Amino acid sequence: MHLRPATAADFPFLLEMLLEACNWDGTPWYDEAKVRADPHAWRYLAGWPADGDFGVVAELDGSPAGATWARLLTADEPGYGYVADDVPELTLGVAPGFRRRGVARAVLTEVIAQARAASYRRLSLSVDPDNPARTLYASLGFHKVGVVGTSDTMVLDL
Repeated sequence: MHLRPATAADFPFLLEMLLEACNWDGTPWYDEAKVRADPHAWRYLAGWPADGDFGVVAELDGSPAGATWARLLTADEPGYGYVADDVPELTLGVAPGFRRRGVARAVLTEVIAQARAASYRRLSLSVDPDNPARTLYASLGFHKVGVVGTSDTMVLDL
């Protein structure tokens, strides 16, 4: 597996991964038009990459397999897992053909290292309590700090 920083050229793939995250249980809740029309969801990609954005793309067999990225969102324009203006919020997605191969853990571990190197004190995310990724997040030290709608907000203290 090859891990590399996410760049502006990765925007189309990050959009695919955002849709994977939104449709994590296989139900097609979101398509590109709906995610672009939903201000809370579109905040995770609008203007990517903006100052302060960081992320990782994993490649397997020469193909992009998954990605995670972090953005600083604000109280005026929060994401689903918003905690504070100085806490980057993560999005993570893995392409269906590459699941159960360690991609999510690899990109998440690398983005955590990037956050530490940038001197962030915490990371946040939003996850449905039934999403199997929740177990991965907990295994890496994320803990539940709240609920927004039907999803848990989780934080990792760095």
